Amino acid sequence: MKRIVTVVAPLVVISLAVACGGSAPASAPASAPAPTAAPAAAPAAEAPMPSATLTLIEPIAGAMGGHIDTFRWSAVEGADAYIVRILAVSDGRVVWESPALTVTETKLPNTVALEPEVHTWQVTARKAGEPLTASAVQRFTITP
Repeated sequence: MKRIVTVVAPLVVISLAVACGGSAPASAPASAPAPTAAPAAAPAAEAPMPSATLTLIEPIAGAMGGHIDTFRWSAVEGADAYIVRILAVSDGRVVWESPALTVTETKLPNTVALEPEVHTWQVTARKAGEPLTASAVQRFTITP
């Protein structure tokens, strides 16, 4: 008695002829098409983050004299909100963190004044409340 056993592994189909008894296994007819493997399904994974870069536009890196209150950045495809975070470099304190913004420009609230010191700022793009991508951290200095 002869049995053909087919084992399917991802991207490979292996056919074995198993002989029961003393006779040699018969070969497959020449006209039979070669078995083909079904395409393997891609493993389930989280959706990749977009390749778009979030670029900080204003204020630029460097020293600034006077009063700074406007912050601008580039839009990110798919983002539905942005969070702006400003830190004081001297002690790492958060000077201001915005609520979720749906625009790419904001002004500091009247209750927030940037002291003459070095600051950093960064913007994080979000989608459905989750981080999508973040800008590089940029440093600027307020001079008296």
